[in-house]
Amino acid sequence: MVGRLFSYRSAMAFGTLVCVATVACSDSNSQTQQEKDIAALRQAVASIQALTAAQQAGYTTVVGDPGDGHTCLADPQLGAMGAHYLNTTLVNDTVIVTQPEIMIYEPQQDGSSKFVGVEYIIPYSIRGEDQAPPVLFGEEFTKNATFHLWGLHVWVGRNNPSGMFAMWNPDVSCQYGH
Repeated sequence: MVGRLFSYRSAMAFGTLVCVATVACSDSNSQTQQEKDIAALRQAVASIQALTAAQQAGYTTVVGDPGDGHTCLADPQLGAMGAHYLNTTLVNDTVIVTQPEIMIYEPQQDGSSKFVGVEYIIPYSIRGEDQAPPVLFGEEFTKNATFHLWGLHVWVGRNNPSGMFAMWNPDVSCQYGH
């Protein structure tokens, strides 16, 4: 009886150890590269989600629509993007996951701004519109003829029912912006 009890306990302990090791191993390998990159982005922008912090970090150029001058970009059918704050020192021929060129904010009724996402850009003057699109997070950038650039939105501050990388977010509003 003692021999059987020992064997049973040993088997249970070994089974528990294998189970714990399997879970620990599967957890570390279950994230895709895209998920790891998004987590790195979230960590990188965590300290600059407040507009004043982003401005202190160099996101000081407010992007306006060249057609009408509006700084909160919206589409009546597709939703909005929000107000874009560009860090001009980051604009070059390289995009880095942890250094988005643009921080995006939704204007609030009280005059404040709420962080909703980021955008990575490469102007056509650096990477021609006839060239292959840049890729980040495994996603191709889209052409933006209005601003003459390649762009990729990542909605890390506000969920986007249209998709993490969609250009427009129906859950973002420019109701209190201009």
